[in-house]
Amino acid sequence: LNLESIGFEPKALISRAMQVLRHKAEEKGLSITDSTCDTELSPVLIGDPYRLNQVLLNLISNAIKFTEKGCVDLSCSVVKDTTVMQTILIEVKDTGIGMDELFVNNLFEKFAQEDVSVTRQYGGTGLGMSISKDLVELMGGEIIVRSKKGTGTSVSFKVEFAKGRTDDLPSKATFSININKNMLANKKILVVDDNKMNRLVAKTILHNYGAITTEAVNGREAIDLLQQYEIDLVLMDIQMPVMGGMEATKIIRDEISGSLPIIALTANAIKGDNEKCIDGGMNAYLSKPFKEEDLLKMVSFWLEEGKASPATKDVNGEVSQGKLYDLSTIRTISRGNEIFVVKMVNMFIEHTPAQVVEMEAKYHDGDYKGMGAIAHKIKPGIDNMGIVSLKETIRAIERIGKDGMDIDLVPDLLQKVSKDLGQVIDALKVEFEVMAIE
Repeated sequence: LNLESIGFEPKALISRAMQVLRHKAEEKGLSITDSTCDTELSPVLIGDPYRLNQVLLNLISNAIKFTEKGCVDLSCSVVKDTTVMQTILIEVKDTGIGMDELFVNNLFEKFAQEDVSVTRQYGGTGLGMSISKDLVELMGGEIIVRSKKGTGTSVSFKVEFAKGRTDDLPSKATFSININKNMLANKKILVVDDNKMNRLVAKTILHNYGAITTEAVNGREAIDLLQQYEIDLVLMDIQMPVMGGMEATKIIRDEISGSLPIIALTANAIKGDNEKCIDGGMNAYLSKPFKEEDLLKMVSFWLEEGKASPATKDVNGEVSQGKLYDLSTIRTISRGNEIFVVKMVNMFIEHTPAQVVEMEAKYHDGDYKGMGAIAHKIKPGIDNMGIVSLKETIRAIERIGKDGMDIDLVPDLLQKVSKDLGQVIDALKVEFEVMAIE
């Protein structure tokens, strides 16, 4: 793993991590608090906010998971302060089931859980604490656990960071949302969420910019409305009673529309969820709670230049394709960090053609399972780059490799991958030529 060394705002980072998991605590009737945030904490620190956020999410999630009543509290204090450095101590304390002292000593071993009953009742792999320890030590810090069976657990970690200034914060992409208050004028947007407050927030933002909204409290209601009314875009929650967002999206794609923009709204900030949403037929992914700017940026993009573009028949009955690629997913993940976008594009250009050549070689050698395995490796890149024309093609190759059936289809599929990928890479090189980085 490589660590970033960029400016970040520690208070905002801690607040966001808590907010992401607040719904999980509330579902269990737990309070989640930040009792102490040291007033001496530097407004800006230099380090890797992404790794720090990963540790926080692991610890807070664990605390909520193993607590049935009471609270989860997070505190942050400065334990060492110089003119250029700060050592901060972050503690996550819960009132959960706790652990025996003997198990605490083995807590950081991979796949470790206290006993079979814990695994059966609470689930999980026992990897979270091991990963957290590795990340903290990678940042040059240490992590400490104190626990007593039946009374709760305290996990704290201490890391030293350089002090930063506002100028050290990564520049954020600007989005002028104040210029045109009618930017979504008369656009019909369906907001699907079982939480009334979530629907109200989304509707209020959209109404302020001229949109016409309709509500549904589950996927089944959403499908009924889409069968009756013309809708320009859907904001779709993932977890809902009666019918969830993934199931509803599949029905929409199969029976109603292959091109209607559907944006997933989810409170889960787990790596892989984005890919699941895209694989399930959604166009983009927005984590709750979202900022007004992020929602408007994504909605306006998909209503205009980024409309879904699966294969459609033109007036002559010929199949035509939409955009060669669509980087909206990567740009959403990057949150305005264009360097990240360029790195992702360069990695795709550098590695994917070689993987395609290897996949073709596996086919000619009769190693169909190997061919399918390489298709599986290529698939995330195809999805992340928004290459709609190859989304189903690469999955077909993967599927054929697994079950060994329909081998006669492979030559045409491989030819399509090679042709379309060549066009995409040529276009990417043109767009990113001036932004090439090492």
